Amino acid sequence: MDRAEIETKVIQFIATKVENRDASTINSSSKFEELGLDSMDTIQLLFDAEDSFGINFDGEEAKGFTTVGDIVSYIEKHQAQAAS
Repeated sequence: MDRAEIETKVIQFIATKVENRDASTINSSSKFEELGLDSMDTIQLLFDAEDSFGINFDGEEAKGFTTVGDIVSYIEKHQAQAAS
């Protein structure tokens, strides 16, 4: 899966988790704060994403996530590592 496909899937996934948010209003630079997600919401989002994408987020790295693009980059990096 390339970055654009990962980004589309992540955005669609987040849109289903965030109330009253259309996927067209979310992009890779969207901050979790702007989406109305507090720290607990973000943690739950990451847990759900782990199940959906079949990966495990490193807790220390995930603490630094602030944007949708952070999740996309993490998934992209870990899918590449798993493929090699």
